[in-house]
Amino acid sequence: MSSAINVEDIRENFKEDKHLIFGFTPMCGTCKISERMLDIANEILKLPVKKIDLNFHPEFSEENKIMSVPVLMVMNKDKEMDRIYAFQSVPYLLEKLK
Repeated sequence: MSSAINVEDIRENFKEDKHLIFGFTPMCGTCKISERMLDIANEILKLPVKKIDLNFHPEFSEENKIMSVPVLMVMNKDKEMDRIYAFQSVPYLLEKLK
């Protein structure tokens, strides 16, 4: 198998009260910008983040009805609390993720 993350890894933070799942694809320019905004915001927030290339996780995308990338799922253990498709800005992300 390649260096692709397996599905078990996606669930790695499911014991955490608050954690993030960032879904992207490598060819997506907006994903790169959004990932940078997320990294900056998370330097402050210090939340566990799992970054996944959705090309390798079609079943995860389907199960979670992910419509586009980038996507940020705000999780409480294994429950999705919020979903962000439009990252807008670092202050916006900080506000949404508090």
